[in-house]
Amino acid sequence: MCPEVVRVPRTRLFTPLTAELAQALAGYPALLRQALALRPGMERELPRRIRDLSLSLTADREGGPRPGYLSDPRGLAAYAWYFLPWNLIRLSHLLPGLDLDLPEDGLVCDLGAGPLTLIQALWLSRPDLRRKRLRFLCVDRSRRALDVGARLFAGLAGFDPTTEDAPWRVKLVRGEYWQGLAQGASLVAMINVANEMAGAGREPLAERMERLAGQLADSLAPGGRLLLVEPGTRLGWRCLEGLRRAFVEMGLGLLAPCPHDRPCPLAESRARAWCHFTTPPDDAPAWLAKLSDRAGLGKERLSLSFLLARAGEVAAVPDAARVVSGAFALSDVPGSAVYACAASGLLVLCAPDRRPPRSGDLLSVTVPQGAPADAKTGAPRVMLPVTPGAAPATPPPSRPAERVGKPPRPERPAPPARPHGRPTASRPPRPGQASGSDRSRSGPPRSKPGSGRTRPRKG
Repeated sequence: MCPEVVRVPRTRLFTPLTAELAQALAGYPALLRQALALRPGMERELPRRIRDLSLSLTADREGGPRPGYLSDPRGLAAYAWYFLPWNLIRLSHLLPGLDLDLPEDGLVCDLGAGPLTLIQALWLSRPDLRRKRLRFLCVDRSRRALDVGARLFAGLAGFDPTTEDAPWRVKLVRGEYWQGLAQGASLVAMINVANEMAGAGREPLAERMERLAGQLADSLAPGGRLLLVEPGTRLGWRCLEGLRRAFVEMGLGLLAPCPHDRPCPLAESRARAWCHFTTPPDDAPAWLAKLSDRAGLGKERLSLSFLLARAGEVAAVPDAARVVSGAFALSDVPGSAVYACAASGLLVLCAPDRRPPRSGDLLSVTVPQGAPADAKTGAPRVMLPVTPGAAPATPPPSRPAERVGKPPRPERPAPPARPHGRPTASRPPRPGQASGSDRSRSGPPRSKPGSGRTRPRKG
């Protein structure tokens, strides 16, 4: 019997926020005030505390963020007012386009759930799932964060998810991430957790991610999904790239963003590149944009890295290519260009009409024989067809191509600071994009209790 096969979709990665979702986010401060019960003085201090938490998270990113800040009322308040809603927006752009395939009465294991960011985003952005009865097992080190998240979700959905008769039944567990692993899961999710594990302990990152991949895969039901979302930083991508290699070795299929299961072209490129995707923050609610500016953490773009895998085979589509950069100019070609990842390797897609595909778009691209090689990366250059009705662009001024994975430069004298840069004395980073909805964690155990996995593990 042939194994079940899932075909790679050809679609735009990020979807716009619906009017219903935008309205819910606009009214989110009322839910926050009710769930957190802040004193007036604490709310006035929010911009300063948000800035302090942001600096702390970024400064500690390589060595793992300091533990316990979500168990502190002030730290949790700062996180819930700033990081949580920005993460809701990121996930709400991403989740509608993903093939999650959650069945009736399916089990979702949310590891490092924090204030239930994933469940809130699913309810907001996937109304098709609201009609299903689903079970959620949510684990985090901070019980306070889990309880706040349950109150926020109840305000959004109109029912208490912790009751037995709720359509979405949520079980909250205070503990380490592996305590949220259960057999037969339809979806196992980790949102902004792997990068926080990377700096804990002395074990090499590749070995840590390989062991983590085995634990996650052991919990899946046949056809179940693994969803991992990380900040759009080099560290976040390195964690996902290690997990990706392990998933491929185990025989799991890659649904997104990878259009193939061959070695990652960005990992082997001579350009310093990493896979992440960006979208503008234009549809953020006014209150959040204002609070971000008051904290000195206004945003020019939102970014993330992610991986969606499946316990089963995924059919290869030879001509599929995923756009992995913003638009940039080439000195010797008119119009603009983007980088794309394909089974054949890295591609440079040139748009002569200055209308290149967006970050994350999945295209059908045929590389012609004899395609010229890009001088910087050695990747083939492929000319995209001109959009009907668009006039060809005039050649741009000479300018070097941007690095893969780097957002496009705005038309002004100086480019903006990197949103995930380390803090400096002159200008702080913008870690709202690099921070997670989850906390620091110790490294995973050498084996998950009760695991039936027999595959040998390093370390």
